[in-house]
Amino acid sequence: MKPLFCRTAALVAFAFASVAPSAFAAPDSPPVNVTVRADAEALARGFEDAFASIPNSPVFITYAREDKGFVTLSGIRSVKAHGGVLVIRTDRGPTLVLPARSIVIITDERPATP
Repeated sequence: MKPLFCRTAALVAFAFASVAPSAFAAPDSPPVNVTVRADAEALARGFEDAFASIPNSPVFITYAREDKGFVTLSGIRSVKAHGGVLVIRTDRGPTLVLPARSIVIITDERPATP
């Protein structure tokens, strides 16, 4: 009796295994295209969007420099993202190109001076 039970169990398992993959197969779906931006590029675009969302008021940008600590810019006219950098135009004329990772804050509040 034991051999018959083993053969029956094996036959049922084999039948289920041969039917299971086709019965539970996922329907074909179209390929999905995923665009992954570099972190610096996404950060730069976020800063550009943040600048655009600040109403017409004085804007200040503070960024970190390796040799001077932190520098605050005022009189910002425009901020544009290009890859992982920001092109910043000021009222005084100079255009700065800064890596997005060096930006600490973009704000319309005058920073405290030490």
